[in-house]
Amino acid sequence: PDKEDAAAAKYMTAASGIDNLVPGAIIDDRAFDPCGYSMNAILYGSYTTVHITPEQECSYASFETSTPLTSYSALINNVLSTFRPMRVVVTLTGDAEGIAQVVENPIDNKTIHVPGFAAYNRSSASFTKVEGDCVVSMGNWEISAEHDPSELREHRKTNRIQSI
Repeated sequence: PDKEDAAAAKYMTAASGIDNLVPGAIIDDRAFDPCGYSMNAILYGSYTTVHITPEQECSYASFETSTPLTSYSALINNVLSTFRPMRVVVTLTGDAEGIAQVVENPIDNKTIHVPGFAAYNRSSASFTKVEGDCVVSMGNWEISAEHDPSELREHRKTNRIQSI
């Protein structure tokens, strides 16, 4: 990437708070023209990747990590607080032994409370086993009806990252 794109990517990573999701990690981030962002981070042999496609009508952001945790609640709350989506899909994939080490499966949560922001209510959940002992769990949550969507849109507009 040229120096201007690299500077824009570094700015986006810091201004959005994405760098706080992976403290201490080695970050490789990219800004795309006319819009878009991608970040890969490595810390202690685990990876995290973020992809964002901002669109006027419907934006998309993804967060993926291979970091083994016994509870993903704090990480999920931090990601939701950073991106503030209307809807979220969480997928947990691993072998049966690895999944057994997760003492708090996020898919079991009917509500995700994000302190200082909002609550998300689970609309569906699915669990399946594939290829022997590979376990896949997925849940969908939507922001609670008590949260004013116009407030969320205003937050996004105010905090929208512009290219440098």
